[in-house]
Amino acid sequence: MSKLNHDVLYEIFQNLQDLINMTCTNDPDNLNKMINYKKFLRSQFSCLLVNKNWCEAMIPFLWSNPFKYAYKTHIKSSLFKIIISHLPDNSIKLLKDENIIETNFQKLKLSFNYVRFCKYLNDIHNTCTEMLLREEIYKFFISECSSIKSLNTKMICYPILKYPGANISLSNLYELDCITNYQDFYYELAQICKSIEKIHVVNDYEESFGVVRLIEMQTQIKYVFIDGFYDECKKIIQALEKHVNSIIHLEITEYTSAIHFLILKLINLRYLKVLYNGYWILEKYVIYLNYHNLQVLDLHHISLDIAINIIKNTNGNLWKIRIGNTKYYDKTKEYNQTIHKYCQNIKYVTVFLDRDGTLEGLEKIFIKCQHLEAIDINKEINYKYIDKFLNLLLELAPLTLSKIHIYDISNCFDSDESLKLFLINWGHHKGKKTLHLYSDSDYTDIIRDIIHKYDIKDFWNYYISW
Repeated sequence: MSKLNHDVLYEIFQNLQDLINMTCTNDPDNLNKMINYKKFLRSQFSCLLVNKNWCEAMIPFLWSNPFKYAYKTHIKSSLFKIIISHLPDNSIKLLKDENIIETNFQKLKLSFNYVRFCKYLNDIHNTCTEMLLREEIYKFFISECSSIKSLNTKMICYPILKYPGANISLSNLYELDCITNYQDFYYELAQICKSIEKIHVVNDYEESFGVVRLIEMQTQIKYVFIDGFYDECKKIIQALEKHVNSIIHLEITEYTSAIHFLILKLINLRYLKVLYNGYWILEKYVIYLNYHNLQVLDLHHISLDIAINIIKNTNGNLWKIRIGNTKYYDKTKEYNQTIHKYCQNIKYVTVFLDRDGTLEGLEKIFIKCQHLEAIDINKEINYKYIDKFLNLLLELAPLTLSKIHIYDISNCFDSDESLKLFLINWGHHKGKKTLHLYSDSDYTDIIRDIIHKYDIKDFWNYYISW
């Protein structure tokens, strides 16, 4: 393995990088996968020590986004010194004259031109705070990086499109955060870049025709995030209509009538997340929504009627449904029934156990949904269902189930004996996975003692993260 040639190693590293990135993109909220991602990042460094060939093959991957490793002060300091050591002598002199770097600063001897491998400049601003220093660093990165994929919004404050090499380095931009009060920047960028696939629009000001033009000029936008609305951002929505066949991921913080006419046309949508108000508009038109390719549905502050209708109009491809802070709870029985009727491939799902009929619905979910890995119980469990619920978990839960979020866990286990008995019984069921429990509430002393006694390391006291 250590004797593989450079091209083969590069191909292997590229495939591994693509695989881990794809996993986190498809399921960005999954905590376990993010932990594995961090482990993968750390393991990359060990490749530098195998031999020269491995080192040369791995450097481009580590330096494609070096800022993601700079989460500790000493790492930021080391990264800063390496970046400064790349700057030309005239920039170093200017920074010394302005007392931004020490007069006795000496460049490090570098084995590579690391900067030329950089593609993601999202967190570049974290390496320095001085305006002039940032400008010199930005100028150098723009001139040296051959294919920048992502920019930080803080860079927009600088004339980066005027820097030498901008036409080349920004021509393959893949993702961009847009703040709508920088119109001229986006007009100019639209002339350079046609390959943006992921766009995040923060529309806190009057609608930006520069952003509109930029969206119109892209070949195919796939991932759309929209925060805030000014006059319902009609022009931006109209520009996005060009990409209705390519958009597969949509996240919005408010649902308005303007965005409704876009959402009706997203026939290939796989991921839909609505975080805020405006549910009455969505409710009016929800019967017209048909998402046969939808895989993930994440709704907050939305009535259950809307969730039920969307689920019914999918094609059985949903594997994750998350409902948070729903407006009305009178449809919880119908919601649970909808899950077991239309979502037999579901892996992660919010359920309700608050009224008559909901427990029976969960029982059918356990029977029919044999791929289930996690359940999130929204709201408190009705006390009269608790014992039956725990028995259902032991007797009927599919063997794939390993994560349970309970809003108030002390409501389920009011004594040490009840929790002990449940854990013992769970462990005695052959084939069941290690149980991970989650809760919004604080633990009682009893539950905390049992956790330590049984060494349940994955019992985390916060909302379940998928």
